[in-house]
Amino acid sequence: MEVVNLDIFSLVNRDFNQLSALNLEPFRRRWSSELGQMPKNSLILAAYLEVSGFQKAVPDKKLLDSLRTRKVRSLSGVMPFAVMTMPFHCPGECTYCPLELGMPKSYLSDEPAAQRAKRVNFDPTAQMKMRLAQLALTGHNRDKIEVIIIGGTFSAYPDDYRQQFIQSIFDTANGKKSSTLVEAQKLNEIAKHRLVGLSVETRPDWITPKEVRLYRQWGVTKIQMGVQAFDEKILRNIRRGHDLEAVARATQMLRDSGFKVCYHLMPNLPGSTPRKDVAQAKLMYRDPRFRPDYVKIYPCMVIPGTVLHQQWEKGEYRPYDDKQLKTALKEICALSPVWTRIDRLVRDISKQWVSAGTLHTNMRQEIEQELAAEGRPCRCIRCREVRQRTLERPKLSCRQYQTWGGKECFLSFESEGKLYSLLRLRLPERDNPIFGELKNCAIIREVHTFGQALAVAGKPDKLVQHRGLGSLLVGRAEKIARRYSYPKLAVIAAVGTRDYYRRFGFEVDGLYMTKNLC
Repeated sequence: MEVVNLDIFSLVNRDFNQLSALNLEPFRRRWSSELGQMPKNSLILAAYLEVSGFQKAVPDKKLLDSLRTRKVRSLSGVMPFAVMTMPFHCPGECTYCPLELGMPKSYLSDEPAAQRAKRVNFDPTAQMKMRLAQLALTGHNRDKIEVIIIGGTFSAYPDDYRQQFIQSIFDTANGKKSSTLVEAQKLNEIAKHRLVGLSVETRPDWITPKEVRLYRQWGVTKIQMGVQAFDEKILRNIRRGHDLEAVARATQMLRDSGFKVCYHLMPNLPGSTPRKDVAQAKLMYRDPRFRPDYVKIYPCMVIPGTVLHQQWEKGEYRPYDDKQLKTALKEICALSPVWTRIDRLVRDISKQWVSAGTLHTNMRQEIEQELAAEGRPCRCIRCREVRQRTLERPKLSCRQYQTWGGKECFLSFESEGKLYSLLRLRLPERDNPIFGELKNCAIIREVHTFGQALAVAGKPDKLVQHRGLGSLLVGRAEKIARRYSYPKLAVIAAVGTRDYYRRFGFEVDGLYMTKNLC
């Protein structure tokens, strides 16, 4: 199938001088016929802002107002956005994975983050500046940002490239170039744009003690692992290159080191069925070897140029129809425990790339509505976040569950089914073999208060942030650690949160922050 290299940026750039708030809808319909799908307001807005800068033109205020949407992106308490690495060799041989020339493997050039990255030749500084400028123009607070580094298997890139890439991210957030990464991190502790989260994408078989130590040196706090399936036969069939034992080992190593763990799960793979996908989700959520903190669920799609596409053409693979897929995804959502957040459900890929597989990009919304109507709503963190609601006397809950190598305590403030704040506390069964500073430590892996993101020094008003919920959770974590006879409490503090944890008596101790409890 020939793919036309069209994206919303090129269309907005072409029609820029004719665009106005009055003729936006006719242009949107025209672009829809050229793109093969209706472009979202958020994508048009991002493209319009980029073109304005590219052409050195003043944006039309009325048009901006027409395109702006509610501040949904910052309603989880932070401002997340992605920065993409340059194209580089990926060690994987997965049958479903696309490889477009000039793009990191598994990414396509008309995806929003990929469009931005490609236009600036994957320069992290330019990507950061572009996103920060766009957020300012769209009215989002930029004090607390979470950067997600995407682009395939991050661990496969050279170490010097990775370190420089991350230093550029810190330098841009700081607005000042540093001579070393350590200097850049120190500056970010009190910078205007603080990195309160930094995540990377990799594979379970690349998680080693050396790699984990590098992540901490670079300030990484969350690891996204491409697992895809929880069935050994399916993993072999798709040439994934690792088994479930590798997933279990990597998960324990990361948890014992304080990281948040996100799995990528791919239903609808060759050799699976809707029933088998649900069974795999049960294993993922309930087996102590796994139990991720976050999940991204990307149903398999058939993309030209892949081995899977060849199998599909020969009739050796047939994806589910939308009804079968929705049935499976509904059951997976219904199974999700309260301590897991489903970050994504269905990947939004332009239909010009998809030979077979779902194009139903709003399936998540339909699934959530149907589950609620059936009296069994999705209980994942994302579905319960308080968002724009005000504080309404939430109650403290403590849920404990067993995992490989230790117990997890999920502390939360909740009210009427809404989640206001959470803390993940790790109670390891043995001393961490990688980090001496974690010896005899309970470990806080995450503290997060939801609702509209406020400035670091912002007033709480009636909103949820800055009302002391995080402080109360940290205090309860200390009590639990003492009850289990841990002499120290550690936290995997993101660089931009170090100042916050100093309020509770934590001090920088190697690659973590720790506090004596004796």
